Amino acid sequence: MEKPTFTSSVSWEDIISLLSDLVVFNQYDFQEFLNRLIKISIQIVPVDSSLLYFYDADKKQLTLVGSKKSHEKAINNIHMEEGEGITGWVAQHNQTVAITEKAYMDSRFKFFKELPEDNYESFLSVPIRSEKGVVGVINFQNKKPYIFSPEQIKTIEGIVKIISSAFVKVALEREVNKLSTQLSERKIIEKAKGVLMKLRNLSEEEAFRLMRKESMNKRKSMKEIAEAILLVWQ
Repeated sequence: MEKPTFTSSVSWEDIISLLSDLVVFNQYDFQEFLNRLIKISIQIVPVDSSLLYFYDADKKQLTLVGSKKSHEKAINNIHMEEGEGITGWVAQHNQTVAITEKAYMDSRFKFFKELPEDNYESFLSVPIRSEKGVVGVINFQNKKPYIFSPEQIKTIEGIVKIISSAFVKVALEREVNKLSTQLSERKIIEKAKGVLMKLRNLSEEEAFRLMRKESMNKRKSMKEIAEAILLVWQ
């Protein structure tokens, strides 16, 4: 079994420097912020995978927002309810969980086929806490059994506590930007739908079905189909 050594590949000076950059979060977009947080964390806990979840206290739901590995399709599309899986349990109970081996056999475990990490042996899950409670969860997973040292765990808990307010702010900004983008796309689709209704004498439902059919046939988004309609006929 792999035992951690806290000599680390990064010095405390480097960690402090990276943290200083991270706390001054206004200069980063959301993804860069997450990448830097994961970069710091895996230098302290050198594992094969790290996943980062944002916790929406109003919805009582966790959303995967960051990863050490590339999970483009899974990011923002994997959700867990409070109490669901080990990650959900950590959010619900505001407690760190460290499992040395066979994490997939834990009674709280939930498998996601989109995440190969769910076959890994060891699992460390740490809540990201602010003064209002849990705002996220960061997970560390290793392919082989791994003993997470008390020092590693305390260091990660300390780091995520320092950046929790910044994490909340950029996460909320991401939601605002996402809603703004959705609203903008909806306006374009509605405009294109109106053009089709007028040109082809279609009902609103018929125009929408036609756009959706074109979207599926051409494997384009509804926004792209709407923009093409406006470009040709507006």
